[in-house]
Formats: sequence, C-alpha cells, structure tokens
Amino acid sequence: MRTDTTPKPATDRRTRAGAWAAVLLVLPAPATPLVTLFVVVPTVLAVLAAVDVRPLRRLPLPVAVSMVTAASILGDVGFLLIREGWAEARWALPWMPFELAALLVLSARVVRRAPVRPAVVLGVLSGAAAVVLPLRFSLRESPAAPEQSVLGVLCAALLALGAAGIGLRRRAQDRRRAEEIDRARREQRLQVARDLHDFVAHEVTGILLETQAARLAEYDETRIRELLERLEAAGQRALASMDDTLRVLRDPDSRTDSRTEPPPTRVRGLGDLAALVRRFEESGGVRTTLALAPGLAGALPGEVEDAAYRLVIEALTNVRRHASGARQVTVEVTREASGVRIAVGDDGGVRPAGDVPAPRADGGTGLAALTERFTGLRGRVEAGPGPQGWAVVGVLPLDRTRGLRG
Repeated sequence: MRTDTTPKPATDRRTRAGAWAAVLLVLPAPATPLVTLFVVVPTVLAVLAAVDVRPLRRLPLPVAVSMVTAASILGDVGFLLIREGWAEARWALPWMPFELAALLVLSARVVRRAPVRPAVVLGVLSGAAAVVLPLRFSLRESPAAPEQSVLGVLCAALLALGAAGIGLRRRAQDRRRAEEIDRARREQRLQVARDLHDFVAHEVTGILLETQAARLAEYDETRIRELLERLEAAGQRALASMDDTLRVLRDPDSRTDSRTEPPPTRVRGLGDLAALVRRFEESGGVRTTLALAPGLAGALPGEVEDAAYRLVIEALTNVRRHASGARQVTVEVTREASGVRIAVGDDGGVRPAGDVPAPRADGGTGLAALTERFTGLRGRVEAGPGPQGWAVVGVLPLDRTRGLRG
C-alpha cells in the first residue's frame, strides 16, 4: 500500500519559518556574554511555540504555554541573580521585543482556544510573564529609579490586556459561529424530516391504503393492472422525493456553515396542486375539486407557495389516514384582503364495512410542523370540524415585502 508522505504546504512553511526564526535568534548569542543565555533560551522557546512548529505543535496548547511561561519566569530570575554588570547585561536587551511579542501571541491564543479553567489560569500567568518582562532589564539598569520599572510594567500590562481582549473577542466569535453552525444543521435536519413527512409519507400512505382496499375487492385483472401502475408511479415519486432529500445531505456544496442557510430541497408551488389533486383522486376513488384563483400560481413568493402546497398535501394525507370513507374533498386557494387563504375540506363520508386494517396509531406531527411553518411566515393554520366533515384552513399574509411577483 502506497502512503503519501508529502507534507502539507502550510505545515511545511510553518516549519521552515520556525527554523529560520530559531537560527536568527540563536546566531548572535555566541558573541554575547554568558548572561544572555537566560534571555535567548526563553525567547527561542516562546517564538517556536508562537509560530506553532514541531515539536511544540504536538503538545497540547496548555502544556506548551505552561512551558513557555515557566521558562520566561526562570529566565527573569536567572538574569537578575547572575552577577554581571549592566555593561554585560545590556547585550540581552535586543531579544526582549521578540519574547514579549511571543508571550502576547500565546496569551491571546490560550484565552481563545483553551477550555475555560485553563484559559483563565494560563491567560493570567502568560500575561503576568509578559508584564514583568521589562523588570528583567529595568531593575538591573537602575534600581534607584522606580519610574522606569513602573513605566515598563504599565506598557507591558496594556499590551497584555489587549492580547487578552483579542483572545476573548475571538473566543466569543468562535462560540457564535459554532452555535450558528449547530442551528443551521438542526434546521437542515428538521427540513429533511419535514420533506420526508410531507412528500414521502404522503405517497407511502397512498400505497398502503390502496393495497388495503385491494384486499377487500374482488379480483379483476384490469383493475389490478391499473392498481399496480398507480402503485409503481407512487413508488417512483416517493423515491424521487427521497433522492431530492438525500441529495441535500450528500452534496458537498450544501454543507452548512456560519455564513449560509441550509439548502432547501425541491420547492413545490401552487402550479403543482392540479397534479397532486388528480393523483389523489385517481388513487383513492375520492372525488376531488380544486378551486385555484386565476393568476396566483407562480405569482407568489416561493416560501408562500411551498407552504400552501404543504398544507394541501398534509390535509389530503390526513383524509387518507383518518377519513377513509370520505367521498368528496374540496381544495380552495383564494386571494383575500388579508392575504392568501388555503382551505381543504372533506364530507366525512361513511366508513366502509368489512375487515379493514386499523389505521396507524402514530403520527400527529404534521399539523404541528405545518403550524410552525405558517407562524414563521406570520400566518396561521386552523384545523377542526367543517360544514360536513373535517377542514384545514391556512392564511398567509401578503404585504409589500411579500406580495405578488412582477
């Protein structure tokens, strides 16, 4: 088995940058007094950790920051305790900006990425190491002049607070981004569940009820052939709906992130109602009437037409499940002053005699999901007894921002 061992470009560049930084920082050290080693070693370690190169990048971030902070503090102590004059110690001064910058980078990084408790502890410790860093030189230069030490500590403290603020801000952004991704994924899962319920369950319910009805009818070759053709067509539509739904999950371009909404599956509209009503009538032996106001199909916003279609398909599915004796179903879509009104009602009918299999006991989530969808569009859904049987009525408002197209 062949294994691709080619390093990733970003990792390779980071490794080269860290190697060059270490070489440039260590190169002048042999020409300086011995006291400089107490500064060079912590500086090189801090820069390598800040650049995030091997072997430090293999360590957990809290461990790497702990090592760098401890090395910096030990460097401070060693630099102050060694018996060298200021003339020798000043050679170590050029390394201080690099160590300070590296400590600030690590402080911001650990505040952003570490868990809460390590972020607090290590953020304070690394910030403190950066704050006391100027004392390494000011206390050796002139112990009798505290204003230099105070000024250096204040400047370093401001930088440390700024690094901590940047880390907190990026941490909050990361948290919001993660919440948005979770919300988008949850909405996508709900969308898939709604599509499976609205479209696939509708076809499967029709197949089930037609199969149950065929058990009660006498054998007739012509009718059986027509039944099988209808079942085949319904199965193909169910599979097509499944394909539309699964395509959303398989398409790499549809992966959700914090900047995009979950991609929808195929959107149905008022123009699809005629075919839906015709299939319902053919499969169930129920006379169905569609009254669609002229000029509405294709003229409304997509989300409004999709919600209207879903109301009709949910109502027709409930007729199949709970009103198998219905003989007349009416679907009306009208334009009113308050918006668009969609109404589906049945005549109740009489339950046929015979040994009919009992309906499924589960379900009941369709109307709740439908109500949620209509509420999101500032509409409403009502379901209850109608003039003869059962009626489902939905109203969607249309205003200047959600009016007719064109």
